Amino acid sequence: MSRDNATPGNGLLLFFRVDDFDMALKRARVLVGRLEEEPHANPNTRTKEFSLQAPDGYYVTISALSSLELRGHEAPA
Repeated sequence: MSRDNATPGNGLLLFFRVDDFDMALKRARVLVGRLEEEPHANPNTRTKEFSLQAPDGYYVTISALSSLELRGHEAPA
């Protein structure tokens, strides 16, 4: 597919991990009309996350850091 014919946001998912999940959620609700996925626990990482579609069409998932990461330890692989 030519980039001239591609739909904005096609083929890319942006994933961000944040140390203040509640503040990120509050800011996201102000910036977008609705969330694509409401906050929920990811069954694999057991961390909270939500998803939205940015104004440019790209999907963005915001995930909380794990309690270990917040204490300065690396998350298990």
